Amino acid sequence: MTPDEHAARAAELIGEAERLYQVCLVDYQTNINEDDHADQPYVSGADLAMLTATTQLAQVHATLALRRPAE
Repeated sequence: MTPDEHAARAAELIGEAERLYQVCLVDYQTNINEDDHADQPYVSGADLAMLTATTQLAQVHATLALRRPAE
């Protein structure tokens, strides 16, 4: 991928990470942890894993976008 392609992919992934963050935020504000029968909200581990992975991929692409070919 070229630096410009990495930058475009980073932008896409940032948008996806923002969407996943909103999903996690809604989950946290509305879900009750039924497994523990507690009144504490929770976010599914799968949602957090996807948010983490997407954020890390965005960071990698953003970093690679900064690389310029050796002249």
